Amino acid sequence: MQAEITHALAGLNFTAIDFETANERRASACAVGVVRVRNGQIVETYQTLLRPRELRVDWRNYQVHGIAETDLHDAPTLADVWHELLPYLHRQPVVAHNSAFDVSVLEHTLRDYDLPIPAFHCLCSVKLSKVVWPQLERHKLDHVAAHFGIPLNHHDALSDARACAEITVHAFRSGAYLPLCFKQRELTAGLAKRAAKPAFSTAR
Repeated sequence: MQAEITHALAGLNFTAIDFETANERRASACAVGVVRVRNGQIVETYQTLLRPRELRVDWRNYQVHGIAETDLHDAPTLADVWHELLPYLHRQPVVAHNSAFDVSVLEHTLRDYDLPIPAFHCLCSVKLSKVVWPQLERHKLDHVAAHFGIPLNHHDALSDARACAEITVHAFRSGAYLPLCFKQRELTAGLAKRAAKPAFSTAR
């Protein structure tokens, strides 16, 4: 799958995803936004509220995203919409801003419904941003989006996924050295250390 993923990223073909959660449990996905990018352009989007198995919205999470329990009563579960989401992820490069969180939410929620984890590689646009734009004071989504004038309704899942997609395109078009790691699912694991090394060695 490495050649497939490398070819996709060379053509700026990938999926950006963002989850919001209802409470402290990683299996409490309550909204998802997905953006499909082809040749560096957003060509398709998908979003839906999700009803977690345990329908409980913590007030701290509500303060972040404004999604209330009443909004989720009639929402589908992840299992209900999995057939719609899977094509965006299967054998795709999948980008999220802080991918460790979003991939964890996906995996925990799938396990909650006894659904298999799809085969995909992920990238973290936070790590891309830190390598490509080290001069920025902060690399949170709202700060990087503001730097590029990207419209953002922060913590709306689709808006966050759109901003993540645009930031990722900027990063890959920057010309920065971005050596990816195929030894594990996250391609950007250890990126800063690898990017600090010269692309070509002149040692004899």
